[in-house]
Amino acid sequence: KCGCRVVQKLLDVLGREDRELLVADLVPCTVELYESPWGNHVLTKAIEVMPSDSLGPIIEEITYKGYRAVARHKFGCRVLERLIEHATEKETGSLLDAIVAASADLCRHEFSNFVIQSLLEHGSDHRRGMVVQHLLAHLPRLASHRTASHVVQRMLNHCGAEELGAIVSTIFNAASPHSIEDIAASRYGSYVVEELFNLRNSSISEELSRRLANAPKELLKSAYFTRVAAHCGLEMQVESQTTVP
Repeated sequence: KCGCRVVQKLLDVLGREDRELLVADLVPCTVELYESPWGNHVLTKAIEVMPSDSLGPIIEEITYKGYRAVARHKFGCRVLERLIEHATEKETGSLLDAIVAASADLCRHEFSNFVIQSLLEHGSDHRRGMVVQHLLAHLPRLASHRTASHVVQRMLNHCGAEELGAIVSTIFNAASPHSIEDIAASRYGSYVVEELFNLRNSSISEELSRRLANAPKELLKSAYFTRVAAHCGLEMQVESQTTVP
């Protein structure tokens, strides 16, 4: 533990040549490092301070181990996040291609969902667009998923206008049991619907309010639905519908 802090400090203060020699010694231990509660901090520090064109050996070790295994590890996901933030497409291209292709699966996992969120927040416009395209057809289901719902919220906040239009259209046009009304009545989906309203887009807010105000009466029994309705300023409408025999 103390040694981990010493190595991190060395990575901060050493000159480029000495730092590269130190990282070269660490590379063969990449898997051992990311699996360690302390060693993963050394690996992420190396990624942060080293030039992008020097990260190839670390990426090779991760690729050899398997992106799924690393992404689903509670510390390995942090390493992939730092690579997304600090490495260029030249170094990470093939690795990110594989991660994007598996994004519908990875976004459902308790740790790998953070990797997909990082791609949406820190990836290039091209990468973000690729993630959206791979997830689009799955969005109505993902919106109510315990972990994937966080990815959907991240999409809403970081996508461009054209991508946002496709996302909103897919969610609004989904049929039951994954309709926007069903999503609002679910534990995790309710936060996605609130995030939609928080975009402060008049056309989205108006359509959302209309759909919620005319939702099937059985959904009004959901505490999640009534919370979302209140968030959208529909308290009175919900109350009046609730009292109908």
